[in-house]
Amino acid sequence: MLLIPKPRNQPGPGASLSSGKAVRRRALPTVAPPAQSLSTPARVPLTASARRAPASRGSSGWAPELPGQFGRGPPASQAPDPPQGLPKVWSPRLRDPLKKVCISYLGRFYQDLKDRDVTFSPASIEKELTKFCREARGKENRLCYYIGATDDAATKIINEVSKPLAHHIPVEKICEKLKKKDSQICELKYDKHIDLSTVDLKKLRVKELKKILDDWGETCKGCAEKSDYIRKINELMPKYAPKAASSRTDL
Repeated sequence: MLLIPKPRNQPGPGASLSSGKAVRRRALPTVAPPAQSLSTPARVPLTASARRAPASRGSSGWAPELPGQFGRGPPASQAPDPPQGLPKVWSPRLRDPLKKVCISYLGRFYQDLKDRDVTFSPASIEKELTKFCREARGKENRLCYYIGATDDAATKIINEVSKPLAHHIPVEKICEKLKKKDSQICELKYDKHIDLSTVDLKKLRVKELKKILDDWGETCKGCAEKSDYIRKINELMPKYAPKAASSRTDL
């Protein structure tokens, strides 16, 4: 059996081959990882509820679905409040309840009954509504005509107002039911308010001048020009709008 001797100067691990001597290699310096950029958001571990929530598609990235998205409305505790100034029972279908003649007029009538402690029975309410409508002017008088509270009314649906009002049903609900009887009732809206104390009557249209006289229950017989209507309004303003007449200097 042939034995091969082991060489004496065989370089070990870490030795240089050129010098023949064992030299320890220098360890490379450790470099710290680069700091996270401020523009890159840090990843936050998601909670169990956020992992289960489906993702919503959007340009801003992933976000868990919020209550109210995709047809599911928010809970009752998080429902938005109705805009300020609207009636107590507000419905988006009413659009702008403050401009509705039906809601405003019947609301004033209901409050008048409460202030005078009138008995809330259908018969007494019909009687009081007929009296209340005698002083109505303009579109409020047209509303009374539609519900049959005037002497010249063609139809009588006043019981559609007296019966629910006797049970203190909100006027918003009453007006919604009246719409099914006559759609013209809910189409009545108040026109833009004209401040007679500051308005320049010369800049108003003839239609607006006629409306002022109609609200007062007056007409301008023989008026053909715009100046005729202005002169008639100036004559009647101290009677129907004394505060506005006292603040004007052109009278």
